Amino acid sequence: MTEQEIQQLKKQTTYELMLADPKPILEDLGIAYKSVGYDSYKMNIRGEKTASAFISLKNTVWKYKDFGNGNSGNIATVVMDVTGKSFKDALDYSLNKLGVPNYLDQALNNNSTVTQLSQADRERIQAIKAQNKQKESSHALSRVVSSYPIETNELAKEYLKSRGIIKVPPQFKVINGEYTNKYGEVKKAYGVGVMTQNGGADIHFLKQIGSLKTMTFGNKDISFFPNKHSDKIALFESKFDYLAAYQEMPLDKVNIIIANSASNSQKVADLLKEKNLTQSVMVFNQNDLAGYQFVENIIEKANINQFKSLKYDIIGEYKKDPNDLLMDGVKLADRIQNSSQEQIKEIVGGLNMLQKAQNSMSMKIDKNELKRDSQMINSQNKTQGHQR
Repeated sequence: MTEQEIQQLKKQTTYELMLADPKPILEDLGIAYKSVGYDSYKMNIRGEKTASAFISLKNTVWKYKDFGNGNSGNIATVVMDVTGKSFKDALDYSLNKLGVPNYLDQALNNNSTVTQLSQADRERIQAIKAQNKQKESSHALSRVVSSYPIETNELAKEYLKSRGIIKVPPQFKVINGEYTNKYGEVKKAYGVGVMTQNGGADIHFLKQIGSLKTMTFGNKDISFFPNKHSDKIALFESKFDYLAAYQEMPLDKVNIIIANSASNSQKVADLLKEKNLTQSVMVFNQNDLAGYQFVENIIEKANINQFKSLKYDIIGEYKKDPNDLLMDGVKLADRIQNSSQEQIKEIVGGLNMLQKAQNSMSMKIDKNELKRDSQMINSQNKTQGHQR
């Protein structure tokens, strides 16, 4: 086994350790902690009056930061700080307690040089990542405070108008809420959005806060607006996909589902089966790999063979969504096409291959080296020109 392969196995082990919820270790070691939302634990490691250490989800992995002494790392670092264990002992304890495989030990014990993850491992890891992403975007200590019609708020109307939204469906509101951040502070937030099945809400800020554009109050969930007089369903990946389609399509007389996240595909499929709404489905997804995987998951789990969908130029309009097309002057009603499971699978397969090819070709190029190569090529071209 090469050194590169050994490091790859170690890296994969550490990554999966950071994906795992550290709560069992906090409890096993008797660390005084408090859950802050779904995505953070506030810990008292040194018996302080005010706890200053946190282990929180950041981009789907659990990261440790002790503001008291400046230490940072992952759950193994917490174990070292609390118990005084060596790194190896802290790592072994953490992996065992959280049920995370040590890939290097497995390879050595099995006398194997296989360093690639199995398909089952990949699916398991993807499921954990999706779950962590949902936790990270949800706030346990959050709630909707009030909601009111868009037409009563000029700022909201102007914002929607800037995105080509003139007609606003009745389900779309200005929503106020409050949440508790990871430091235990109660904060207020508001934006335009929709209520969800669980009584929470999914909102879009009128003005981006740093890199944050959206927020969920309560658990992240889907939005369902039924119409008892119809068996037709219009399914949207996001709330702005719904707004864009509503500008020119008669959607008041059909059932509406807004997923609010591609990770909610299972909930959408379950609802479609529960309500027996699988015969006349129209899907509005976003034109990227995640968007087509979202559709693929739903139609496969709900056993939908034929449906309607929004047609994109897969490459030319890549990463665009219905709202982008609306802003480009595209008439969405003219883009509705008949689709099938087979077509979606082909698109997902093609985009997967394209992404793998791009990943394998991506590399960092030293600018000075590139400059030297360019100068050498120019010099060779001049020399060849004189020879000719």
